Amino acid sequence: MSKLLELFNQAKPIIELQSSFTTFRVTSGVWKNRFWISISMIVVLLGTFLTLNHLMATFDSEINMNIMMSSLAFIGISQYPLKLLCGLIKRETFYKSLEEIENSYFAQEDDEELNKISEKHLVNGLKVWNLVFIWIIRLFTVGIILISLQFRFTKTIGLIMDLSFLPKDSIFWNEIAYFFQFLVLLILALCSGTADMTAIFIGLDIMASLDTLYDYICLINEKIKTDVDFFKIILKRHCKVIDKINLLNEAVYQISFIQMIVSTLGLLLIFVFIRKETMQISGYTSCFCTMLQILPLCVFGEMIKIKTEKLSNAFYDVNWYELSLKDQKTFLNILGMAQRQYVLKAAGMYTVDIYAFYRIVKLALSYCAILYALSK
Repeated sequence: MSKLLELFNQAKPIIELQSSFTTFRVTSGVWKNRFWISISMIVVLLGTFLTLNHLMATFDSEINMNIMMSSLAFIGISQYPLKLLCGLIKRETFYKSLEEIENSYFAQEDDEELNKISEKHLVNGLKVWNLVFIWIIRLFTVGIILISLQFRFTKTIGLIMDLSFLPKDSIFWNEIAYFFQFLVLLILALCSGTADMTAIFIGLDIMASLDTLYDYICLINEKIKTDVDFFKIILKRHCKVIDKINLLNEAVYQISFIQMIVSTLGLLLIFVFIRKETMQISGYTSCFCTMLQILPLCVFGEMIKIKTEKLSNAFYDVNWYELSLKDQKTFLNILGMAQRQYVLKAAGMYTVDIYAFYRIVKLALSYCAILYALSK
């Protein structure tokens, strides 16, 4: 397990940073994390206030591109404090999940074959998590740069924050205003992407646990002849996976619901903007960044659902009739648990999967068509 522990120790500082952002941990932990969380929150709150002031000062019953992009920025910026508040409320749940995950990296089973299977999937999960984090940060950064350049060179959009305290007749201060606007949007994107990675990390660990359990079950017809504790191991691991899924659902209970609402409103404004200005790259870039916020969670929710169904189907290949009466009873208990559907839920009501992503996009497009028709 040396390779696994080495990878985990390398990733642990970043995991702690992500979890600190998710739960707004400013009173404890590494001082650098606390400093950046505090600075980011100050910048985001300032950006929210300035954007709202701009909307109140410039809106005169006419919806133009500046108002639309300002509204979109306000929705995007204000979601971050709301998600942090939810993360703060669920802090204990998040850290309980992360503590159990960390314990799983150091746990050793008596079965060497099970250890090898577990190590393989945990290593793959860490690699995928690292790759997703790197690319989310890169894509958000590129997206904000493109959007900010579009704001700077498109006169119909311009500034979306009220910076009236800066001199307007100075080219230098004008550029400072655009740079400050870019900085606020960039910090928002990076902080939001970092905070969302905690749920993704927990989701990847659940997927690794499900894959480990599935591979181990595939050996059942051979193992039951030599290992008397085989079903005990499966039952124990299956209960742990169910607990992890329940903890993740509890942790993202409000966050996922807020993200779904914000994504729907954001996509609605973006689709209206694109409909009016089909040649503006900022519309397509904003659409991509908004989808990038909700898509990973929906993908992982879909993968967890698929893997739990796959795990359930694996039990039907077991030669249960060769088992002893005691093992048959244990097997029936495991089969009963495996046949239940385990999925991610937003606010305990809406299933978070690819179909949920489709419904969000479809709903935004439908209301976009209605608004566009009424505006004519």
